[in-house]
Amino acid sequence: MIFKKMMRCLKNWKRSGIAIVLTGSLMLSTVSCDKFLDVESNHIVNEKNKWKDINDIRSSLLGVYGLLRTALAEKNAHWMYGELRSGDFQSVSRRDLQNIIDGELNTSYDLLTNMSDWRRFYAVINAANLFIERSAEVIEHDSQYTAINNQADIAQMKVIKGFVYYLLARTWGDVPIWDKAYEGTFPKIKASSVNEVLTYAENQILSVKDALPYQYGISTDPVLPMDRYLGFSSSKWNGVLFNRLAAYAVLAHINAFEGNYLETVFYADFVMANAAKANLTQNDLNTLTGTTNTGFYFGNRAAHLIAFPFPNGSNEGTQEGHIESLTLAAPLVSKPTPDMFIPVEKIVSIFNEPGDNRFNIDNTGKVTTRYFSEFGGVRPIFSKIRMIRTGTSGTDGSIPLYTSTMVFTRFEEINLLRAEGYAALGQIDQARAIVNQNRKNRGLADLNPAENIVDAVFNERHKELMGEGWRWFDLIRYQKIKNNNPAFLSLISNKGIFWPVNKQVLSANDQLEQNPFWK
Repeated sequence: MIFKKMMRCLKNWKRSGIAIVLTGSLMLSTVSCDKFLDVESNHIVNEKNKWKDINDIRSSLLGVYGLLRTALAEKNAHWMYGELRSGDFQSVSRRDLQNIIDGELNTSYDLLTNMSDWRRFYAVINAANLFIERSAEVIEHDSQYTAINNQADIAQMKVIKGFVYYLLARTWGDVPIWDKAYEGTFPKIKASSVNEVLTYAENQILSVKDALPYQYGISTDPVLPMDRYLGFSSSKWNGVLFNRLAAYAVLAHINAFEGNYLETVFYADFVMANAAKANLTQNDLNTLTGTTNTGFYFGNRAAHLIAFPFPNGSNEGTQEGHIESLTLAAPLVSKPTPDMFIPVEKIVSIFNEPGDNRFNIDNTGKVTTRYFSEFGGVRPIFSKIRMIRTGTSGTDGSIPLYTSTMVFTRFEEINLLRAEGYAALGQIDQARAIVNQNRKNRGLADLNPAENIVDAVFNERHKELMGEGWRWFDLIRYQKIKNNNPAFLSLISNKGIFWPVNKQVLSANDQLEQNPFWK
């Protein structure tokens, strides 16, 4: 059944061949073209007869998003890359996880071999390239599909390409650039430098950012005013498709990774200044850590900005693609112990101020926490994100399934990135105002004026974004700004911050070389 679902997705770009090479790694319950957005369409055609009507567009476009979600969800890749290395979590039951935490990335565990393989990301790029090359053909055959529709759809594909190349560059550094769709096997293309890749990613987005709407399927949008987009209103697409603010958010992150903080501030400022146009709002702590269908991580919502949902209504509860599969345990689910946890002493050292509603211990010893469960136990359970299908799956001994949305960025994240940019530029008052705003929302007083503003920004990101896949990349940017940790700076200069390249990838392309740090 899973294979049939996967093949239904891959059939939409059969010509690419590249996606089919990945059959083994994509054979997940997370792959489903139709169910991805609860779009009931069984419009399946072969490549020869494809690109004829709006159904072909919808299935192909959503298929690209589906592949992107799978690339990030498989083996919980989003957290493997961003949350574990040198982070807060520890693992006593899984040596493969501890290897990642310790930075031992070239060991032979299956998980690390899988994580070093970038091919599933190139399946996304190839499918996006195919859409860019062929989708305009539908305009000639189906009057429902117009040139302005196609412009917005191609813009999404180019933003996705830019986003994926940003992910590739921050994870592996030097990688090949594909600017067209390929058939059959992977092309033998030499890797471009990390700076060239990031420049390419940025240019892809810059070329189309103004063609993207703020919202899809709403008649008042200034760019794409229509009551229904691809047959559905805005409630279907909010927080799912890349809109204009999502494009600017990716541009902000690309420039922050490069250390171009003037541009980072420009793009992040745009997101904040135009947030209302896309219904992007701040999130109170009750919503952020809620576990019902009103909780932040349930379903799709405009406040997600960039996210990948697993709709419960579509029976898309899964194990992979959710941090809960690594962090939850009894009594929340049937699993006796979590795969990873944050030690008590680490929690207390991070949340070291009274009044922090995320976690604090007052002077009487009373614990207040919205991020952890079973704090008094041997291993506290990180339960900030806790969307269990039907709310009780797994407590009766069954396999727990999760439906939490994988959120890449949200209002608070991009606003704190904005503060990071101001701090790096020496605009201390602006940075402090943003940090104080977030602190106030979490029950804390304003910063001590004597506190170093760069430290304050990253401390607040540490607390606010815990478990959301940012810690490792935040550490890299922090060390680049502070420039005072010789060991970490050596890791950066020697490309040890990146992952090794999978051996099968290297053997299939003699134009590639292993990252010298991992030779």
